[in-house]
Amino acid sequence: MRASTVLFVLAMGSVAGVAAGFGANWIVPESPIVRGLNVGERRVPDRKSVTAWLAARRDEARSRRVHFRYGERTFSATLEEAGVEIDVAATLENAERVGHHGAVWTRLREARGARRGEIDVPLVWFVDRERARALLDRFAPEVRKEPVDAKLDLRERTKIPEVAGQELDFEGTLARLAAAAHEDEETIDLLTHALPAKVTVLDLVNVNVDKVLSSYETIFATYGVGVGRSANIQNAVSKIDGTIIPAGAILSFNDLVGPRTLENGFAVAPEILGDELTNGVGGGTCQVSSTLHVAALYGALEIVERQSHSRPSAYTQMGLDATVSYPTVDLKIRNTMPFSIMVHAYLPEPTPQLKKALHAMLRVELLGGEPMAKVVYKYGVGHTENFTRRIYTKSFLPPGKRIRHQKGSRGYDITSVVSIQFFDGRSEERHYFSGYRPAPEVFWVAPGYDENELPPLPEHASGVEARGDRRASTESREGRTDTASM
Repeated sequence: MRASTVLFVLAMGSVAGVAAGFGANWIVPESPIVRGLNVGERRVPDRKSVTAWLAARRDEARSRRVHFRYGERTFSATLEEAGVEIDVAATLENAERVGHHGAVWTRLREARGARRGEIDVPLVWFVDRERARALLDRFAPEVRKEPVDAKLDLRERTKIPEVAGQELDFEGTLARLAAAAHEDEETIDLLTHALPAKVTVLDLVNVNVDKVLSSYETIFATYGVGVGRSANIQNAVSKIDGTIIPAGAILSFNDLVGPRTLENGFAVAPEILGDELTNGVGGGTCQVSSTLHVAALYGALEIVERQSHSRPSAYTQMGLDATVSYPTVDLKIRNTMPFSIMVHAYLPEPTPQLKKALHAMLRVELLGGEPMAKVVYKYGVGHTENFTRRIYTKSFLPPGKRIRHQKGSRGYDITSVVSIQFFDGRSEERHYFSGYRPAPEVFWVAPGYDENELPPLPEHASGVEARGDRRASTESREGRTDTASM
């Protein structure tokens, strides 16, 4: 071969190699991101700084609004508050796979599609479940509806059917949140699921209302300050009457009766605040809880939660009262019988003697089966504490006027003993404590009244409080929020 021919072949080979190099550079996928790729419907502007670009998009998306809708109500938050954000690492990993995995021809096809703007890698979203659940926890009370148990109205001889409740379906709502597109102003419907009632109409059939497990009665006044108490007693009675307690279930007095408010049917009446009587909404409700407590005690049921008043109650023995204060202080009773029990609370027709005295009776019966034990209640006094006399000057009283606003009472430490002799031979003894604080004798006097004109100190009064002690007592009472409705 001549030298000129050799040179021509070498020259043509060089040109072909250069051309092939340029072609390969254009056709073969580049790293780490192929040219022209779209991520989250946006073209990657700079393939070398794609991580920073995605991080900036993540930060921008955090401020997007998401709306949670339930019926006609809408709750709003940002994606950041909902725990939702772009997962930069996972999104980048998916983007880097385009044109870099699979057969050669697959890679070349993906690289060509990316250059034409035909390939879009979706954003990967991450949901922080703990943060999302914390947000949904704020909405849950607005969605929740408590179920209503079926009840039997013995007076009207009718069955009141149960009503199912509902609560937020956290898992279902979180799944909807995770599957959403996370665009700004997006709306997600909250999911709920039913809360079945504990007692259904069918359960009512299983209660033998002809058999009385136990019962208890208390008396209350219907005149003067007793008018408000009487109204509250009747209201609370209407809310617990007909309640079914299945075997093994727990009754909560507060759950049944609800808040002691005017909207819930309660009236203003005397109640205990600190160590003095005052007017408040719901006074008298504690007589209903106490009567129920004693009926349960004599039925040999388990008293799961009970607290004594701050002073003994006139309508029952010491240690048998049960104060309630919504929602913090409750009476809870467990049905330990092998059968369902119905609470029958009502006001029997008063006797002529009660009518004459302007009093009425509250009776609580636990129906469903025969008594299964003989129950004996006793209590012992471990410690007593005398009370004091407290005097307030009231500017609205005319000169020389005095009023005994409150009778004093001693404080007691009481230990109660409940002896239970079951008819099947078993025996049990239960002990619990009640602490009653001394309540001062309180006088209201007109300005300038000579305190030496007050009656002599009654029995068990230890003396008269100094003025500083009276101020401290007043501040202590005003700082308390716990009240007992007597």
